[in-house]
Amino acid sequence: MAHVQTPFITADQINDLCTYEAIVENQRQAFKQFFLNEAVMGPRAILSQGENAQFSYIARASSDGPTIVKFGTVVPSNAGRDIPVVQTTVSVIDATTGSVKLFLDGEAVTKWRTVCASMAAAKELSNQVKKIAVIGVGHQGAAHLHAAKHIFKPESIIGIDQDLKKSDLGIEITQDIKAAYDCDLIFICTNSQEPVINSALNSGSTCISIGSFAPNRLEVSVSALSKADKVFGDDAKTISEQSGSVVKTLENYERAWQYAQSIGGVYAGNVKGRENKEQVIYYFSVGLGIQDAALAEFILANGKF
Repeated sequence: MAHVQTPFITADQINDLCTYEAIVENQRQAFKQFFLNEAVMGPRAILSQGENAQFSYIARASSDGPTIVKFGTVVPSNAGRDIPVVQTTVSVIDATTGSVKLFLDGEAVTKWRTVCASMAAAKELSNQVKKIAVIGVGHQGAAHLHAAKHIFKPESIIGIDQDLKKSDLGIEITQDIKAAYDCDLIFICTNSQEPVINSALNSGSTCISIGSFAPNRLEVSVSALSKADKVFGDDAKTISEQSGSVVKTLENYERAWQYAQSIGGVYAGNVKGRENKEQVIYYFSVGLGIQDAALAEFILANGKF
């Protein structure tokens, strides 16, 4: 039998296939399927190697869809080598034959599924959006900026970052965190171990946090999060165990909300999202394998590879 090389789908090829509208809906369906037990995830495996780490996980976004295995590395010192700190690849396994059908550029997959999951949650949970703040304008922050401008078309959008040189994004950049409190919708993309939101948000605000993805990372302080009216996440159990801000706030018995809820329940119509214009709502994402699997399914269905 002749050997057929498995195609590697590049970031440019993935970008050409994807649109915000299509992938926002793709991610909505992934979370809905997971809530309804029609998508499955295996446990995440992590190996530490000094300050570095290697990881892998397996998932499927639908009962008859392809299974994916995502694997990668985290190497902090790559920041000084002009190499991505996080490098990943996604393998897509054919549901019929069990063969590896495609390899996907992991950074492009992660960018699209993370950004569009944030946009889906923001569309579902926000009041009318006129002002947007993005805290942390690195790779993910910049991607969130572009998506938010396209989807919400706000009257104003501001970036908040310690590096004012990032003004080439075409928006105002400030170091003043207080600027976020005047906004209807806030995205936090910092990976910070120390809170960047330390006091209660204004009535009616919605805040999306993607950097509190581990127990030691707290983008939102316990004091601020305790005053929220509702807290959602990509999966309630996962964020209650892994998202530092949520983990720590659950230890505070004086919080205004009882427990975190899964966004998939809102998409399925089983859980209420925003119930009035005054509620302050947070959404936390740690990232789930089903998101990668859903995007892989989209690429497999729409690409000609």
